[in-house]
Amino acid sequence: MEIVVVKNEKDYLEIEINGEEYGLVNILKELLLEDGKVEFAAFRMDHPQAASPVLLIRTAEGSPISALKAAVKKLKKQATDFKDAVKDAKKPKSRKD
Repeated sequence: MEIVVVKNEKDYLEIEINGEEYGLVNILKELLLEDGKVEFAAFRMDHPQAASPVLLIRTAEGSPISALKAAVKKLKKQATDFKDAVKDAKKPKSRKD
């Protein structure tokens, strides 16, 4: 994975995420939209098979990089919680036929 900063302004960030598909950026977009300081979050892909996703973030307050870091932190917590839930899941009961 390689991140290329396309635009980095006071309240706007545009990054291209090479080596990823839309799944990761879609999750990040959703987490960013939960942040009250984020005014706009979206992504675009020029072509689903040949292009890398570009994540767009505009903040009403604070920096977009800070908002992105907070979203990544949230995603890491969710991934850890999911991993723990899978680990703690009960094995299916075997059926006796």
